[in-house]
Amino acid sequence: MRTTSCPQCGMSAAEFGESGQLGCAACYRVFKETLVPLFKQIHGNEFHRGKIPVSDPSRQQARRELIDLRRALKKAVGQEAYEQAAKLRDRINELERGSERRHVVHG
Repeated sequence: MRTTSCPQCGMSAAEFGESGQLGCAACYRVFKETLVPLFKQIHGNEFHRGKIPVSDPSRQQARRELIDLRRALKKAVGQEAYEQAAKLRDRINELERGSERRHVVHG
């Protein structure tokens, strides 16, 4: 995978490879060379025809915050700043729990 990163959300090719999740809509263009073969393999077509996401700016903001927090957590662990890492982990869990609750209520 190339060392490309998304100009909109900052997700790198390595992060996409590790998580399998894209950071934003722009990632589809940035990682097109990787995604097209995956779509063909998984869906039998090069286009993904999934559900249309609800346009909710707060969800996009939360997703960006999660990406930033995960990067900061990885950095804190690498620097052995475990107290800071624990705080970041707790914030990530808090955001993820909130996201799950909104999904159940609105989904």
